Amino acid sequence: MRHGRIYGGLVALLVGSTTVVVGPAAGASASEAPGGTCAPVVTAARPAVGLQQKWAHFGDRAGAGEWAGGDGTYSTPLPDGRTAWLFNDTFLGPVGPGRSITPHAPVHNTIVTAHGRSDRPTETILRGTAENPLPIVGPAGTDDPWYWNGDGIVDDGKLYVFEFQQQTAGEGHFGFEWIGTDLAALSLPDLRLQKVVPTYDGNGIQWGVELLRVGEYIYIYGVGSQWPGKQAHVARALSGHLDQGWEFFTGSGWSPNEGDSVSILDEVGSSYGVAEVQGQFVLVTTDSYLGSKIYVHTASTPFGFAGTERVQVYDTPEGQPDFDADADGDIYTYNVAVHPTLSDRDNLVVSYNVNSTSIADLYGDISNNRARYLDLRLASGHHSCG
Repeated sequence: MRHGRIYGGLVALLVGSTTVVVGPAAGASASEAPGGTCAPVVTAARPAVGLQQKWAHFGDRAGAGEWAGGDGTYSTPLPDGRTAWLFNDTFLGPVGPGRSITPHAPVHNTIVTAHGRSDRPTETILRGTAENPLPIVGPAGTDDPWYWNGDGIVDDGKLYVFEFQQQTAGEGHFGFEWIGTDLAALSLPDLRLQKVVPTYDGNGIQWGVELLRVGEYIYIYGVGSQWPGKQAHVARALSGHLDQGWEFFTGSGWSPNEGDSVSILDEVGSSYGVAEVQGQFVLVTTDSYLGSKIYVHTASTPFGFAGTERVQVYDTPEGQPDFDADADGDIYTYNVAVHPTLSDRDNLVVSYNVNSTSIADLYGDISNNRARYLDLRLASGHHSCG
């Protein structure tokens, strides 16, 4: 059974289906990660058809106030077995013939919960009413500034979500800019906003594009924007203390000063994913600016990606010129994320967002604004190294 949950009232702000094999072919020797350990090898990347169909089924049947499409596409497991999917600019139903929707302004941030065992999305969560839907965090409509979700994680009995504050900057499809990052705390299990507090953002690094718990620490990944590309950075907080002081990786150790943070990898996308796989760490990214290629790096630590090999694993068909020949604008792909909750030792689930420079393409077929999902098949380095 699917349904939507819309909270009444306002909460105060307290502060193409083909298998693609690229890089090493199946059976190739595993590469050696820094530190002398063998890294898992991506042997194939193919569309995750079953997961894609679940989201298509959910979105195509959206009623008023329910998720029909959107970007962001972060996921985090909840203690009760559900998965919280964190979306940004979200278009709502009802969905008509050809997956068309009535033109409307998107809701800047929403959550969709999925049943843990089946991974089937079931419920849209936002504020307001079906007639006047509101984002979970921030102002209504297109008012400045607004929040886009980053990654989320359960810590100290709450769901924490990084919130990227944006404002209008110029005209056109890309006429916006990031101006700061806050941290939202939501209650469990009802996912109601409790508070929004400031967090680190004073050195031009957008923290919270990926969160990874390893041992006693939560690793917080960020993106710097030193021209001509974008750079990955990492900080860490003790579990249970995400909203308190962090340490920042300096290249040789950890410092309490954000200004000491150094890049752990150059040429990453505006969002990228990091997951622990077979005892190693896999970083999945696109190029710094729009492009159709997806790459992986592997390392033996959550912060050891500097100097690692860059391996292309996929080329998105939606980012190719022939895909949007009949579109009003340019269809493009961007911002990958990893989904460890849906993955296993030999398979890593990855998503990438799809969009168009013409909003008419989204109103005409909302699937042009739904993420695509991939299965990255992995060969164990332990069996093929050496």
